[in-house]
Amino acid sequence: MRLPRVKVYRAFEELDSLTDSECDSLINRAEINHHGLLVLTPLACMYLTVAVWPAVWVTAALLLPLSKYVPLLPETLGGQVVLLIVTTVMAAALVYLLVRDACLYMGLRRELRRCHCPKCDQPLVGLPIKSSGDDNDPGKRFVRCPECGRKHNLLDLGLTPRDLIPYEQRTVAPDTGAFRTPRMLG
Repeated sequence: MRLPRVKVYRAFEELDSLTDSECDSLINRAEINHHGLLVLTPLACMYLTVAVWPAVWVTAALLLPLSKYVPLLPETLGGQVVLLIVTTVMAAALVYLLVRDACLYMGLRRELRRCHCPKCDQPLVGLPIKSSGDDNDPGKRFVRCPECGRKHNLLDLGLTPRDLIPYEQRTVAPDTGAFRTPRMLG
């Protein structure tokens, strides 16, 4: 695993061929599919830090001689309150950013592993999609794992046929979204 400095999706070598906008859309999909992990967990940790940080500092101030351990501690009560507020905000922001990045990494990892066989963890990306029956019913589409031979229904896995296309082959036509002039009848 690589440790990126700015963009967490650059930790995955599967995404090296994708542009930043495609990776951003993958992050958006991960936020939709794993909302609790990517949105609620960092917020809960931030709120917990806002609640716990002042309690720990007040308890430490009552039990320990903080001026001995914290050399820049103000002597006045007002200065100590301001310092407590500032450090609470800074600690909560730092905890939010660290937990958000860790959760984003885990969410992207889960999103990339959605297309794996639940039984043997073999990637299913690039495999042909088969259908049982003649109609184009999405409930009858399946893919067979090449490792264990198990047949997986796409709806049961929560996948679409586009999810099984390799990232390198996912392209958009160059004229998508272009203005088309109506043809004149006559």
